[in-house]
Order: sequence, then C-alpha cells, then structure tokens
Amino acid sequence: MKINDYKNLFLDRDGIINKVIMRGDTVSSPRYLDEFKLREDFIAFHNRLEDSLNLFVITNQPDIKRGLLKENDLEEMHELIKKNFSIKEIVYCPHDDEDKCICRKPKPGMIRKITNKFNLNLGQCLMIGDSNKDILAAQASSIDSIFLKTEYNSIPSNGFVVNSLLELL
Repeated sequence: MKINDYKNLFLDRDGIINKVIMRGDTVSSPRYLDEFKLREDFIAFHNRLEDSLNLFVITNQPDIKRGLLKENDLEEMHELIKKNFSIKEIVYCPHDDEDKCICRKPKPGMIRKITNKFNLNLGQCLMIGDSNKDILAAQASSIDSIFLKTEYNSIPSNGFVVNSLLELL
C-alpha cells in the first residue's frame, strides 16, 4: 500500500503527528503546549509527500469534556500543526464515551463531515492511525486504513500495519 494511490489522507493526531504522553501506564494526549512534541518520523514523512495530496486531521480530545484540556490550549496546538504542515482541515471531538456522539472515533462522524464538506471520493481516501478506534472509524466510513505500530499499542486483528510512516513512501 502506497500513499500515492490516494488523494486524501486522514491522520489521527496523537501518536501520528505528535508524541503521546505517558501518565503512569496510561497513554494520554498533550494537555499543554509545552507537552506537544512533533514526531520526527511524521516531519520526514510530511516533507516527502506529494503536494497534490489533501491532508486532514481527525482527533478525539475527551480531555476537554473531562476538564483536563482547555480549548485555547488545543487551538494553540492545532495552530502549530497548521503553521508547519499543509493540513487542509483539523476536526476534533471534545466528547467522552458517555456522550455517545457520532463524531467520537470509532464512529465515523469526523470522517463523514470532511468527506461530505469536500465531496471526496471514498475510494481515494486513506486513514492513518495508531489505535483500533482509528481503524474502526475508517471501516465505518468505507475508507482504507493503515495502522502504525508503536511501543504502546497492540495490533488490531485486521488491516495493513506499518512500523514507521516512512514505509508508506
């Protein structure tokens, strides 16, 4: 599977663009700008992508609902992404599982919002994520997916797996 086979790339944020934060044994998102560190392999990956590729970021951010992340801090992180990378749009879900919203991955709401807004051909869309929720959201949206294996996750039962984003180039 190669990136050049697609026109639209959906990226999870935490673990793909930026490093996750370990809080004890729990994988977590950055809550402050000083915790927000870009992944070196993502920078190299992005710099080698075709300019014609549309990049979208979709990310669950339940720490907003939990009162652990301020939307201002989240917006600062997203501004940093937009400033450094050619991202067409960033969509986030501020909800927790108990809200049962349609946007929180593994539900397809964020992907559908973007595919509808930009009238995208689903066959030309690819999701890259580091959690089973990312892969399930892609499946629910009828788009292809790639799972990035890391030291903190376990491989889903189905799908295409890579150990580095650079393997996709």
